[in-house]
Amino acid sequence: MKTVTILGVTGSIGQSALRFLRLHRDTFSLEHISVGCSADEALKIAAEFKCKSIGVADETCDIEVPADVKLYRGAEALCAQAAQNVDVVLGAVSGSQGLPAILAAIKAGNRVALANKESLVCGGPALLALARDKGVPIIPVDSEHSAMFQCLLAGKREDVHSIILTASGGPFREHSLAQLKTASAEASLNHPNWSMGPKNSLDSATLANKGLELIETCYFFDIAPEDVTVVVHPTSIFHSAVQYRDGSMIAQLGETDMAGAIGYGLSYPERLPTGLKPLDLTALGGLHFYPYDPARFPAVDLARRAINIGQPATLMFNAANEVAGKAFLEGRIGFLDIAKTIEIALDKAGDKFTAGLDDIVDADIAAKAWCAALIK
Repeated sequence: MKTVTILGVTGSIGQSALRFLRLHRDTFSLEHISVGCSADEALKIAAEFKCKSIGVADETCDIEVPADVKLYRGAEALCAQAAQNVDVVLGAVSGSQGLPAILAAIKAGNRVALANKESLVCGGPALLALARDKGVPIIPVDSEHSAMFQCLLAGKREDVHSIILTASGGPFREHSLAQLKTASAEASLNHPNWSMGPKNSLDSATLANKGLELIETCYFFDIAPEDVTVVVHPTSIFHSAVQYRDGSMIAQLGETDMAGAIGYGLSYPERLPTGLKPLDLTALGGLHFYPYDPARFPAVDLARRAINIGQPATLMFNAANEVAGKAFLEGRIGFLDIAKTIEIALDKAGDKFTAGLDDIVDADIAAKAWCAALIK
């Protein structure tokens, strides 16, 4: 029986993970779950899976747990649960707030299924070095990086020529620059292919998610940014690919459902049924790819700039994107101002917030405060 912790169980990734676990109750045991403040949902899940603990990030959340379930509260709840001895910790909390828990899981020697790309964007090579030192495997759960991970199993690392990172293009793929200037928060959250939370949906609309994923790709697979090609693939069937030096390309395809990547991340190196139907190639009709437009969606090129500056700049890229994205959803700035904020932040403070792993959280807070002041 493989034991599991899910950090962020009520989000879209967490809910997909629960559906996978329900298919394999004889293989997996869900031990620990965390929520923001979804008391009723947390209690229902804990009862169904006989969890040992519930973590609630909101100190004021009104919740009473059964006597046989331990309750963790507040900012340290995630870290305390991530450090519990299990076979795999699924990090599904969005944003850099999930970083301390990922570090806690690694330090405890727990394998990590990583859906929280911001942890790697902020922690950079130091986070991966810590995992190597602890002998902790990190399995990517983003659909694109899961695809790359699987494709890289087909050859030797030294034989890799480049990596193809696909983007759906989001809800504004065909919008003009003039239309983007007046894009609404409501429209930006209406993703055509994926069901995601507000932050990830907005990041897809700006292509900041591809910027974050580009950074994650370079760090995770130790590849230069110029060797990662971003292409727009509207149907999101072709998840990503690896080009080898012999001219061959190995790609991973699948339905637009996170169940595949989540199931692989939890069961690796095995492959278990996920509930997804086999892909019907004859029904697809074709696969289409387009270059992204850097004039309308500059976040990708800004991410390349951040990688070339170094880890403090990738931390700043993430901080500026989170702060500006929140300001846009609150109606304080326009859609195009998100990327503009990232650009100014990289220009003025791209190498300012240097920190080791133990100080990353403080550096992230300081970078976000700097960006908040910039927006004001």
